[in-house]
Amino acid sequence: MTQTATVSELIDGRPLSGVQWWVLGLCTLVVLLDGFDVQAAAFTGPALAAAWQLERSTMGPIFAAGLAGMAVGALLLGPLGDRYGRRPALLLSVLAFGSCTLLTGWAQNFEQLLTLRFLTGLGLGGALPNTTALISEYAPRRHRNLCVAVTFLGIPLGGIVGGLLASWLLPRYGWPSVYIVGGLAPLALVPLLWRMLPESISFLVTKDQTTQASAILRRIDPTATALLRATEAEPKASNFPVRALFDPGYGGDTLKLWAAFFANLIAVYFLISWIPTLVVEAGFDLRFATWATVALNLGGAIGPLLLARLTARYGTRLALPGILLLAALSVVITGHVGDSLPLLLVLVFCCGFFAFGAQISLNTLAAHIYPTRARSTGVGWALGIGRIGSILGPLVGGVLLQMKLGLPTYFLAFSTLLIAAAVAAFSVRRQQPAV
Repeated sequence: MTQTATVSELIDGRPLSGVQWWVLGLCTLVVLLDGFDVQAAAFTGPALAAAWQLERSTMGPIFAAGLAGMAVGALLLGPLGDRYGRRPALLLSVLAFGSCTLLTGWAQNFEQLLTLRFLTGLGLGGALPNTTALISEYAPRRHRNLCVAVTFLGIPLGGIVGGLLASWLLPRYGWPSVYIVGGLAPLALVPLLWRMLPESISFLVTKDQTTQASAILRRIDPTATALLRATEAEPKASNFPVRALFDPGYGGDTLKLWAAFFANLIAVYFLISWIPTLVVEAGFDLRFATWATVALNLGGAIGPLLLARLTARYGTRLALPGILLLAALSVVITGHVGDSLPLLLVLVFCCGFFAFGAQISLNTLAAHIYPTRARSTGVGWALGIGRIGSILGPLVGGVLLQMKLGLPTYFLAFSTLLIAAAVAAFSVRRQQPAV
């Protein structure tokens, strides 16, 4: 009898190979550029408002337009990854957000900027679910949390690089320069992705493309001789893969996962969008707004790496709600800092550490819950629903700013959402077990 094995059985237990390192590195680069471009509006917000003589609070719709585009992009391009492959969906996403970011540098008025930020968001929204699915399907189980965390390290790293680069570009070349650099970089990456990024082996197997799948697998392990079969006995993906998210046993977890994404991403994008402006509102000099952005993203870079190990060791049932509650506590305390800049930067770092770390764990949990045929769709729709909620973060932040309720009220309002996310995450039934 010919021996057969699932892709996971053949990958698990082996060290990362050259192909897997390439997938990890390229996906991390994509997410880094995604992180740069998604935060470009926050970097340029104060300078653009000054150049166009706008009230700072009117930047809320600009922030929200990008997030709305990301929601739609995740909902549309996530399922494309399950129908046509992670690789083509990811290439399309990078090409879209690179082109639209570049064009934003030539926006002439508020309406053009609003439209281009929405179109940029379409591409940004499609990149994350497909990178998550691709990494989850290439990484061995014991390294999966860490690999996803390393990939999503690109978001805060993109924020750090973008914040530092913006602080150099803005006074010399003005706000358009940030978008020009942010657009050219992903466009330059597209040829490398086309040549070097392989398709998901698990996806190829579900599409009966076992010859191509076996060829990629032999690059990972030249001694592999077993025939490949699907990871589990599952029906073929339908033309409407979203339906699979509500198959028997999945519907309840889908709704709870959506609630956790919705609540956490409102808080995360409130912080990303408004931290620079709120630092200025608190009375600090404009240059310290960039420092706060770097502190937030530095915390977001370190947190996922450390918290991924914690989540892997104890499983998502215990670790994830605890991380979200610590994020809520950090946000509340940040609102009561007063005029101490060092303390403010430390607390903003903690906000990024726990809130970004929780989101990476949520992404990993989403990839764990769903089978191969619905993995990009499951992650994409969770992110899409979360993005719909996160649109409220910038908008509500703008409303609160106009009402002049004070920093404690702003931060208290969003900390309650992190508590709600903790409750929703705890109630998910298909938790990722401890390794």
